[in-house]
Amino acid sequence: MSAPDAYAAALQLHGNGRLEQAEAAYRAALAQIPANAPQRPEMLRNYGFLLHQRHRFREAVAILSEAVKGLPQDVNAWSALGQCARELGDHGKAMAAFQAAAKLAPEREDVLAALSGYLSRAIPAWHLPMLADTARNDAYEQAISRAAANSALTLDIGTGSGLLAMLAARHGAKSVVACEAHPIIADTATEIVALNGLQDRIRVVAKRSTELRPETDMGNAKADLIVSEILDAGLLGEGVLATLRDALARLATPAARVIPGRAEMFIQAIALPGLRPAYPVRQISGFDLSPFDRFRNRAGHATQRLDHVDYRALSAPLQVARIDFAAPPDWSQPVRDKMALPITAEGPLQAFALWFDLWLDDHVCVTTAPASEANGRPNMPHWGQAILWQMQDRAVQAGETLSLIRELADTYIDIRQA
Repeated sequence: MSAPDAYAAALQLHGNGRLEQAEAAYRAALAQIPANAPQRPEMLRNYGFLLHQRHRFREAVAILSEAVKGLPQDVNAWSALGQCARELGDHGKAMAAFQAAAKLAPEREDVLAALSGYLSRAIPAWHLPMLADTARNDAYEQAISRAAANSALTLDIGTGSGLLAMLAARHGAKSVVACEAHPIIADTATEIVALNGLQDRIRVVAKRSTELRPETDMGNAKADLIVSEILDAGLLGEGVLATLRDALARLATPAARVIPGRAEMFIQAIALPGLRPAYPVRQISGFDLSPFDRFRNRAGHATQRLDHVDYRALSAPLQVARIDFAAPPDWSQPVRDKMALPITAEGPLQAFALWFDLWLDDHVCVTTAPASEANGRPNMPHWGQAILWQMQDRAVQAGETLSLIRELADTYIDIRQA
């Protein structure tokens, strides 16, 4: 069978859903046609579509990458290439393909949806609510406005959208270096900085702060102000302590100011009956689903907005840690000790809730406490509380005192019953 006949057969078989036979026909056609034949890119494209349908993503990426060289205006080929590269975790190739498709067909909803869907995976789900958190933004601006006016060089660690870097520039920082490890987010921050006319004062560097070098990335200077929000609901899970220790030692002047300045972590014993069946997973609707518990992260905390569920406080909040970010402790080797927690109400102790007050400077404080415990401090609504679930309920009485083991580490604070 000649190449044209084999290709015609492949198209017919493909259209009829006979994918295995169609693949053999595509291969036969491609084996016979010269590498420089005008029809070859079209054959490769359709063969790539078939491989995509068969979930043969690695082969499809190779074939479609060759096809788009000869069909650079083919929106569908670029889109399919992006989808296959995404399945393989090749984020650079996927992003380039989706952007090429969107540039060729900015009016096509399916193409724009594919691009936005891919981009939405590039940032954690909490990032957009964080940008809308007025309490958080206002607090940072108040603290930055006091510190940035005299700053020759501000370092923004984990800049994300570039907001904190731009606040520093707005309030007088002469120069800002904003580092961001994720290249797609770094590119977007660069675009945002230019859109706001601040490209002459803010430089976005697509690196982690631990990869920065003052001589090449910071104009051979060191920062006199460091701003960041590399925190999670448990405060330390994003590595803020090790990051700041490194930045203060290598990238900052001896008198550098740090925003946020400190944090105070609190614990409260709670009953949380509505969520108990899933922490740990046991009986659900009369069935034993306990094997599903293997998917629960037992080593870390769960995150929950307590003001969105039925919970009951069994103790008053108790401070368990105070951290000075301008002189971050070295807990690379965990520190363990004992502490006592007075119980104030009867009930089943099911979990400990952790939250923190975040002092941006000596004047401005925001909190991640549930609303009932905020004590008049602005609550950052995009945050939840860190929940340390206990494997078994423990009946407690008002007036008793729990003996707890506190463990402080670079990336977590853990509390458990002694």
